[in-house]
Amino acid sequence: RTVKMVKQTPTEVLDSLPVVTDPSKLAIFAFLNGLNEWSYLAGEKFLYLLLLTTTKVVHMTLLHGLFEMSATSLTDLGSVSLFVMGNIDTAQYIEERALLMQERLKSEAGKAKTFVNSHIFVFHHVKPLQSFSKPLLEGYQSG
Repeated sequence: RTVKMVKQTPTEVLDSLPVVTDPSKLAIFAFLNGLNEWSYLAGEKFLYLLLLTTTKVVHMTLLHGLFEMSATSLTDLGSVSLFVMGNIDTAQYIEERALLMQERLKSEAGKAKTFVNSHIFVFHHVKPLQSFSKPLLEGYQSG
């Protein structure tokens, strides 16, 4: 459902999402983002929790606006859409939106993860490897 929601959201809407400043929403997002990280590290026993937290943080971004790690969460969703649904076109679309979102955020937080996730998991299926050096170097230098 969340993947469809991202695909059906016009680019203009994604580009005009406001930055979230509400402390309660920021706290919820931070909690879910941390839970997402721990679910990933915990392994396949917690795969469903990983999927749930990934979709929830992306859903929060679409409903409320940009959080510091919104672009990173979107790249996670792109990777999931490739691994679970096997749809490379959807994954590429989501990853490209995530890179634009990261650029718009002008935040170093999550930049390295956003660049690595998009290039290592998805873009190597559709782009020449020679094109990766500059974005991966930029991601590496950011953190």
